[in-house]
Amino acid sequence: MTEPRLPRPNPQVLFTELDDGTGVLLHLDTKFYFTLNAAAVIVWKSLAESIADPGVIAERITSLFRVDRETAARDVDSVLREMLEDGLVLPA
Repeated sequence: MTEPRLPRPNPQVLFTELDDGTGVLLHLDTKFYFTLNAAAVIVWKSLAESIADPGVIAERITSLFRVDRETAARDVDSVLREMLEDGLVLPA
């Protein structure tokens, strides 16, 4: 069985974490800014740490927020899909 592969952050995207736990991404090629809620920040930071398992990311979210594992897993999938669509991350 092979380990799931997640996308990796696009090197043309800059990340800034704000004091309230949210974050901002700037795509240098498109000049678009993207805001991240606290859960999406966890997703971004996990990808930057080369976490390859979406289940691990979902567990991180459930440990920090009042959310069940199933909801966290759906949120991780949704955030990853949106980041791919916007070119913020590159396919694995």
